[in-house]
Amino acid sequence: MEIKILSERYNPLLKRKEYRFIVDHDGPTPTFKDVKLKLAAILNANKDLLIVEKIVEEAGMQRARGYAKLYDNEEMLKLVEREHILRKNKIEEETAAEEGE
Repeated sequence: MEIKILSERYNPLLKRKEYRFIVDHDGPTPTFKDVKLKLAAILNANKDLLIVEKIVEEAGMQRARGYAKLYDNEEMLKLVEREHILRKNKIEEETAAEEGE
């Protein structure tokens, strides 16, 4: 799996960086957990402040487009993000913790 950042934009009002990216992969679409961990490593960022909002597969290709947000602090993350997005990202973090045990 290879991730290529298409655009990076800082949003000062919401205190976050917004990323659009492409994921080139073999086989099925990568999971949110896999993309989040790889993106956090590429950006050298805290995975707890990184939210992967969506990953959309391009039809007929081994490629997906995605959108992620990296917050400056946890306070803004909890204030701004919708509950279902937080749950989706939290579930992925719990899965990673269970696999590590």
